[in-house]
Amino acid sequence: MKRHIQKLSALILTVCTLFPLVACSTGETTVETPSSHTTNPVTENSTTDPDYSMDLEEDLCFDTSVTILYVNKSGRSDELACANLGGGVISDAVFERNAAVEDRLGITFDYVTRNEDTEATAMMSNLVQAGDASVDIFTIGTYVSMAPMLSGHYLNLNELDNINLSKHYWNQDYNEMMTFTSQNLQFVATSPIAISMFRRGYLTIFNRDLLEAYKIPDLYETVANGDWTLECQYNMIKDIYTDVDGDSRKSDEDFYGFVVGNVGDMDVYTVASDIHMVIRDEVGALVYHADITDRMIDMSEKVSALCNASGTYLSDGFGQGFEYPLIKFSEKKALMATTMFGDIETHFESLASMNYGIAPLPKLSKEQQEYKTYIQDQVSCFGISSAIDNVERQEQLAAVLEAMSYYSYQIIRPAYYDSVLSLRFMQDPQSREILDTMFESVSFDYVYATGLSGFRDSMRSVLPTTNPALASKLKRWKSQMEKDLEKQQDSFDKLLDQRE
Repeated sequence: MKRHIQKLSALILTVCTLFPLVACSTGETTVETPSSHTTNPVTENSTTDPDYSMDLEEDLCFDTSVTILYVNKSGRSDELACANLGGGVISDAVFERNAAVEDRLGITFDYVTRNEDTEATAMMSNLVQAGDASVDIFTIGTYVSMAPMLSGHYLNLNELDNINLSKHYWNQDYNEMMTFTSQNLQFVATSPIAISMFRRGYLTIFNRDLLEAYKIPDLYETVANGDWTLECQYNMIKDIYTDVDGDSRKSDEDFYGFVVGNVGDMDVYTVASDIHMVIRDEVGALVYHADITDRMIDMSEKVSALCNASGTYLSDGFGQGFEYPLIKFSEKKALMATTMFGDIETHFESLASMNYGIAPLPKLSKEQQEYKTYIQDQVSCFGISSAIDNVERQEQLAAVLEAMSYYSYQIIRPAYYDSVLSLRFMQDPQSREILDTMFESVSFDYVYATGLSGFRDSMRSVLPTTNPALASKLKRWKSQMEKDLEKQQDSFDKLLDQRE
């Protein structure tokens, strides 16, 4: 997903024409857009780029059912199951994606749900320990995926023939992050199957009219020139404050240059600054990135200045809610805010009358080559239960995941981008280019995605303070991360020994 995403704007929403499942498809699926009732072919050879074409054998026909466990949480509950057409753009796209996979492979989907990730992981553990193969595919949030991996609850996807994780309808940044040891272990993957991957992406939203009124340079041009940095954002908003209610103190009713939350929004800055606390050594093992200290300190000082500028309103994520920055922005009480695409989706109506634009998260400095779009840790990831001990069944399930990812790229992704996100900013060619730029640089982070050493929560409390004093804290975190990484590596080595 990291390359060629500029093709995004050329793709249109397509959904499958449905017939009763009486035989397997030969590889071509006719699709129909419900609103226009015109048909367009989606085939596995519809692109000349082999990175985006599916290589499954055309005569695969399994005549079986596949059971998927997923978590019925906000932002993720509608990713996998849909009983009927007519529920809306996303719902219809999920229905049609499922129909395309079922038709292509001769399967039917069944589902088991849990309301929380903790409940899902407990169920996974019980199933695997009992050797119960009644659930085939496990779907949970990335932030809780490490414990089931270390416990051996998944098959190694890289050992299966009918799945090719190098294809660009799989997220390559996540693949790289979640491949362990020189033996190439990868237990879970993510892709446009997970609508949450789009919803949990962070961005900057800004009021274009107010930018012009304050005589601030065009933000699109600033981004395009590579000048959109933490320092640049600070200089734009540092003095933009109006005491609207006249109480001589900063309050909710006042107008600010920037609104950002003090919890989840703090997670974005490490990744947006192209900082990774854990990297791979020469043999592929995960190790603490000791040489990143200076960059971390630089980032923390700049974020601290931004959060404590007179023009910034730092909202309380747990008290006021994680969506508060966008709500305040939609009330025209802020020039710009940090938010997620899912929040824009939820609050579309309140934004409809505004002339706003989008920008990526700011870089650490001009020397940083790329903008990075941070993806929050509750994105769904997918793996196959290790209780499945039949090799033929394993290969069937690998093919199911492969087809789900391929057809999700063809159907779900454009449905979300070109329909749900067909908002005011999407009508502006410049904003459309910015959107493409952002999704070229989708970025996960191992420490944040797995909750390693409690680092994420520690950074949330450190970054917004007036004096982050990070140097001394990094020494303590380094020691703890190294211990935790060593334990993880030992667990992976034991898994390898067991499988040999």
